[in-house]
Amino acid sequence: MAGYFVLHTKWHTLERLSEYQQGAQEAVAEYGGKFLVYDVRPEVIEGESEHAATVILEFADLETVKAWYNSPGYQKVLQIRLESSEGIGRFVTNSG
Repeated sequence: MAGYFVLHTKWHTLERLSEYQQGAQEAVAEYGGKFLVYDVRPEVIEGESEHAATVILEFADLETVKAWYNSPGYQKVLQIRLESSEGIGRFVTNSG
């Protein structure tokens, strides 16, 4: 069953965004993941959110998405995102 990383985020500074994106994309590819959604202008229809971007990544299963997130390649660039943005990240799977 596929595993997903869902991120709702708002970047405060874009100075190192391209460096983060390059490193994140390399790490995602290394773990066989794919980008399903990258939307910087979602239409919010319920509630309120200051997090302007939504990212959804798909991996083979929940174990793989967790391995990707904790991998040396992603951890190397994660700090850039954490210092440059705020957001909410989740691991999810279709448990239906």
